[in-house]
Amino acid sequence: MQTFTTILAALATLNTISASPINLFTRATCGSAPAGSGSQNPLSQPSGIQTAQACQTSCNSNTQCQSFVFGMVDSTIKCMLFSVAASQVPSQGSANLVAFDKACTSVPAVKPTTANPTGANTGSNSNTGPNQGTTGGNAGNNQQGQQQGGSKPAGQKRATCGATPAGSNKNTAPLSQPANIKSSADCQKQCKANTSCKSFTFGDNVCKLFSVAAAAVPAATGGQVFDVGCSV
Repeated sequence: MQTFTTILAALATLNTISASPINLFTRATCGSAPAGSGSQNPLSQPSGIQTAQACQTSCNSNTQCQSFVFGMVDSTIKCMLFSVAASQVPSQGSANLVAFDKACTSVPAVKPTTANPTGANTGSNSNTGPNQGTTGGNAGNNQQGQQQGGSKPAGQKRATCGATPAGSNKNTAPLSQPANIKSSADCQKQCKANTSCKSFTFGDNVCKLFSVAAAAVPAATGGQVFDVGCSV
């Protein structure tokens, strides 16, 4: 009887501390301004990242990464990886930069703009997880299509701009892989200079040109895929 009473007392104490029903789990931080009190520095700042979802992918590939910060500041897109939880990431001095824990399941897949610096204004984005690149990419494509000239004529396909490659033909090889490419814009210039190039991928400073539309670029290619006519 005494043991049972002791257990009840312990549960009551824990419930009082939490000020709510007993909860042993910490809610993830997903898209909030970083406000930690420490002085934690980023693990790395990957280049060529165009969307928060791509920043999350970089975080997932780094075993030390627990969270990331993303946004556009002074027309520059920033992706910063951290080895601490998002709640511990210190303020970055700009309201345009927001923090996510790597486990967040709704991360924007839209390229930021001056009017939408965090990429959060995704409309009907139905992305449900860090690996749902195709769904998130389509949401980004819809918004970019509207920005580049409104609605498309019926039957005309929208360009794929900044999505995760999802083509099913694994045998589709790149036309070429130009060296010393530092941005998606430079990669696009290489594609436009090649009359056979219809799309390209860029990620981790690797640029690959393809003779097929972006939607047909194999899923295993990596990076982000763009049709040659995209605005990057």
